Amino acid sequence: MFNFKVSKTMKDVQWSFISLATASLSHLLLRIVLGKELGPSGLGLYTLVFTIYMFGMQFAAFGIGAALTKYIAQYSDDEGKIKEFVSSGVIGSLISGSAMGILLYLLSPLIAINFFDMPAMEELLKITAICFPFIAIQKVVIGTLNGQRRMQAFALVNITQNVSVAILSIALVLFFKMDVTGAIIGYVAPTILIGILSIYLAKHDIQPSLFISKTVLKEISWFGFYVVLANSIGLINMQIDSLMVGHFMDETEVGYYAVAIIFMQGVILLPQVVQRVTTPVMAKYYGKNDFESIRKLIKSTMVKTFGGILFISVIIAVFGNYLIITIFTEEFLPAYRPMLILLVGYSICAPIGSVGNTLSSVGKVNIVFKMTALCALMNTMLNLILIPNYGIIGAASATSISQIITLLIHLLFIKKYVFNHKL
Repeated sequence: MFNFKVSKTMKDVQWSFISLATASLSHLLLRIVLGKELGPSGLGLYTLVFTIYMFGMQFAAFGIGAALTKYIAQYSDDEGKIKEFVSSGVIGSLISGSAMGILLYLLSPLIAINFFDMPAMEELLKITAICFPFIAIQKVVIGTLNGQRRMQAFALVNITQNVSVAILSIALVLFFKMDVTGAIIGYVAPTILIGILSIYLAKHDIQPSLFISKTVLKEISWFGFYVVLANSIGLINMQIDSLMVGHFMDETEVGYYAVAIIFMQGVILLPQVVQRVTTPVMAKYYGKNDFESIRKLIKSTMVKTFGGILFISVIIAVFGNYLIITIFTEEFLPAYRPMLILLVGYSICAPIGSVGNTLSSVGKVNIVFKMTALCALMNTMLNLILIPNYGIIGAASATSISQIITLLIHLLFIKKYVFNHKL
């Protein structure tokens, strides 16, 4: 009677949503368990180490995964070209991942003792360094799947990774009483295993005879250079507050602030989901020089995303106190005020995230780097000024102000290079 046809784009959105929703729920469940079992100080220490792990995820593959998403979508009709890109990307990512792992291992004492004054962090960072080459492999596979719009396989990798991390970490902390060390091993071990197994999903695009194409490797490395710098600086924009709280204060304050940040994941989940789909679509339109379609996609996507974000933000603001007590404990109530301040900036800025890779997709990746560098510098300065005097309230205020200014700068460049583009 009814004949519902779901478009390829809608199916991609659904799989992307399932992937990111699983990641967010797994992340939330893990933080709840760690918060209750380890308290604010244990959660704070884990948060700082995990933040460094997130930086490793950006640097390990040197942006090659993101480059593959763009070039595979752009050359979607050229199977030979795709194999050339993927094969070269595998080798390039292994080299960069191994180099970053060795670097983190050697710098662990400096980071733990000299910067954070937390000796217990040193061994945790050394454990984390082991998984960097495998992060790089996984990033290449994910970038390939995203570029080919194989979102079901893309979701499978992410879901398996996040569920495995949550289950193993919780088991090691709850049942084996391994505390923060167990939580760290809980994400390192699955990262290694999934990194090895994920290569199977891209095996048809890998040809040993094409492993080192200097021209292709140079092309994706050059693109990846700007992407990894832009993404890493973007990550600084998101994480500098937690890092500065850890530097100026202690792990307990980081634990409070981590809870406030956790609720922001509900705000940015929707735009993250949509961005996974809009990025390859924009790259395809750009390959056809179809800027009109890009403009229409940006307008419709941001409007629809804003409606969903507004609803989520109101729920968090109204029931925030109750949610903190129910999900965590009363011990974490100091997180409520910074959470409200963060909510202002995240709610205003989040819609741009749904089309956040617009400039990269239209070949302006160098502009993205310069823009995010400027915003990161501003964010860092605000945190340096406000955190010593106002603690986690200052961190939240600095982040919200930076989010709003970042939005305005981003819109300015999109208008210049997309909406004012002349054929």
